[in-house]
Amino acid sequence: MPEMYTYAVARLHASENNMLSNQDLERLLSSNNVHEALAILAEKGYDTMSTENADAVLEIERKKLWNLISELVDDISVFDIFLYENDFHNLKAAVKSVVTKDYCGSIFVSSGTVSAETVLKAVKEREFGELPEFLRETAEKAVKALLETGDGGLCDVIIDKAYLEMLLECGKKSDIDLIKNYAETTVALANIKIAARGSRTGKSAEFFRRSLAGCKTLDVESLGGCAAKGFEELLEYLKGTDYLEAASVLAKSYTAFEKWCDDRIMREAKKEKNNQFTIAPIFAHILAKESEFKMVGLVLTAKQNKLSEDAIRERLRELYV
Repeated sequence: MPEMYTYAVARLHASENNMLSNQDLERLLSSNNVHEALAILAEKGYDTMSTENADAVLEIERKKLWNLISELVDDISVFDIFLYENDFHNLKAAVKSVVTKDYCGSIFVSSGTVSAETVLKAVKEREFGELPEFLRETAEKAVKALLETGDGGLCDVIIDKAYLEMLLECGKKSDIDLIKNYAETTVALANIKIAARGSRTGKSAEFFRRSLAGCKTLDVESLGGCAAKGFEELLEYLKGTDYLEAASVLAKSYTAFEKWCDDRIMREAKKEKNNQFTIAPIFAHILAKESEFKMVGLVLTAKQNKLSEDAIRERLRELYV
């Protein structure tokens, strides 16, 4: 088994020569238009011949990534943790489109563990047993809540919390430290984001009780209680946790905090880069590529909409290479 990982990690390290560096990201940012940006991406191995649509370009690259992972690893279900977000996104889209009868196919995304079509059909026909077990109860609760209250926000809370709890469960089941840490950190930071937004908009303690997912590194009861009292109370609570730095970043801006969250996860991934005897570097590589795709999408969309460089630069994340 270690030999398989050694080969897989070596293959991925070779492919990382074509990954974007921070310097490449600056070149993209400085390009005059989408055509120039796509030419830079083509130099790095992106398939830009088929389309100039940012989403389509990234869909092609994401398929290439997962094809490579499938070639290198016999059982890729260990990486489903990256795909569950798409499943829950599609569930949210399906519930809202079915209940409100306002269907729009473009709101669904691909690359989940179950197809968007399956999710939509199950919700439309109320055949929740057709869904994977981890989606069934949440789907039924979300449909019931939206039908009874008409509150789209409550529907979001139900589904978003279920997704976070799913991540935590994946982390608990894994024997890989990076996956455990990724799940815990992702959920904790998501809780802080919910608390920060909610404290700014005057959400109640009951809202936080419904929204926050219990995790090891935060006392979510205290987090929610402080957030309900206001933003300054929230910052004070964070100063006594593992996320002390988050308090100072949040005090600057929410945009800076979102960047800090992503960079913190990327720094953890980088630590596993040369650990070639476990699956951790493969997990780290996927994390790195998804971060790269996120930045490419940001820059291409900004170029299409003719946004200024300064507006984009503050949102750029730390890359893997």
